[in-house]
Amino acid sequence: MKLLRYSDPSGKPRDGLLHDGKIFPLTDGLTTVTALGTLQEGNAAWQEVLRQAPVELDSVRLLPPVEQPGAYMDFYSFEQHVRTCRAKRGFDVPPEWYEHPVWYNGSTRCFSGDGSTVIFPQGENKKDYELELAVVLKSPCHRVTEKEAGKAIGAFTIVNDFSARELQQTVMRIGLGPAKAKDFNTGLGPWLVTPEEIGDPRNLKMRAWVNGGLWSEGNSGASHFTFEQMIAYASEFQTLYPGDVLASGTVGTGCGFEQDRFLNSGDKVELEIERIGRLTHWIG
Repeated sequence: MKLLRYSDPSGKPRDGLLHDGKIFPLTDGLTTVTALGTLQEGNAAWQEVLRQAPVELDSVRLLPPVEQPGAYMDFYSFEQHVRTCRAKRGFDVPPEWYEHPVWYNGSTRCFSGDGSTVIFPQGENKKDYELELAVVLKSPCHRVTEKEAGKAIGAFTIVNDFSARELQQTVMRIGLGPAKAKDFNTGLGPWLVTPEEIGDPRNLKMRAWVNGGLWSEGNSGASHFTFEQMIAYASEFQTLYPGDVLASGTVGTGCGFEQDRFLNSGDKVELEIERIGRLTHWIG
């Protein structure tokens, strides 16, 4: 099942089910049903939705598939990315990294959907993308085991963790976090894909193109930690809620910083993850 959010001709946000290239509005005939609610109900919701009059996918503007989640947690789970980026800053990978699936808390107010334009902080000269897999939770998690955590995963999607690298280099000297260099925009989408369509989430090809040229290529299975481990670790002293978004961190080669090349205004950035789709943004 693929679920999405879109803007109807009047500009009103709507939720829908993507089936055979068409969008079927989520409704029970009287009231609107949300994508998150459908995730929680499961596949039983399909048949009623497919009775609705469909909308052509290319006729609408897609929105981030989760409407302002309660939490956005971006992890740091691919060793190649960690090793390369830290080496560029003169650091080794600390031994603690192999023991703790750490994350930073990103803004839940700055998500952008497929096909939108990204405006970086003024004066930024090292505009970057980051290719990441993400999960959306469908049930609460508090001190869950890894097995219990797997049952809480409602869907998978793509994250583009846009980064202002010059600004990041400055604020990270303080030693607290990259927020100002991240919270201007985070790509999310193009839709949510439920686990039965994903198959093995540890074997998904991940690619990124800039202006049609292949810049990044990796595999989700290269992450040191699984999403089940991330959820169990993060929920030890807090409750995670339905709709929360947890991102894997950047796959190896999955950003311009690793390659010493960056984005320019007018560039087209496309992130693709096998069995999910392609998330496209334009750089303003």
